[in-house]
Amino acid sequence: MKKKRLGLIIGIGISILLIGGLLALNLRPPNPTDLVKNGLERLNAATSFRYSLTQHQWVEGKDRVLTQVLGEKDGGNTHILGQMAGSEVEMIKIGDSTYNKDPFSKKWIRFANTQASQEVFLAELNPLSSLQMKELGEVKLGEQTKVNGEKVWVCQLLPSVQNQIMEAFWTEFQYTLYIRKSDKMIVKATIEAKNKVKSDPMSMTIEFKDIGKKINILAPDI
Repeated sequence: MKKKRLGLIIGIGISILLIGGLLALNLRPPNPTDLVKNGLERLNAATSFRYSLTQHQWVEGKDRVLTQVLGEKDGGNTHILGQMAGSEVEMIKIGDSTYNKDPFSKKWIRFANTQASQEVFLAELNPLSSLQMKELGEVKLGEQTKVNGEKVWVCQLLPSVQNQIMEAFWTEFQYTLYIRKSDKMIVKATIEAKNKVKSDPMSMTIEFKDIGKKINILAPDI
């Protein structure tokens, strides 16, 4: 009887230790650099997603919204709708062809120089271009929070970017990435920088959703 009781106590003790070890492992914060690398890889590998992009810039001491668009991306096809520099914009990119909807006539116009149009609207048509980095630099893990009701890790970093257009006009980049705890996917990014000439601040916020879901984007009738 004593041996059975002793065996039971030992068994309970081992179970408690195992449960405690698992809890400690789950509660231990992740390595922030690995978290960011994995999040970037997963997002760049996504074949489809919907997103919102808002860009602010200080001009003559005033905070102005330069860009506020909603977009959806499926492979090489992209559709955006919103405002840029105070004007309404709707664009569709299908492979190598880019279409722009005239805000007055409501007619679709195909860009003759596709490469030029894509360079002008690089971040809007491809938000992942703003998340290309040469080096991450130091990555810090912030407090946990929620994005659209889902728990996320918050990572802050000062990277060197790999976007030539961003490098040409901005400097002192600061990134904050919000990485969903359930699948380690980046669901939100905020980018802060300063104008190279006037040192005016700029900020960009990008949110991602419906990652990996089926999205159908078609060319407009023209």
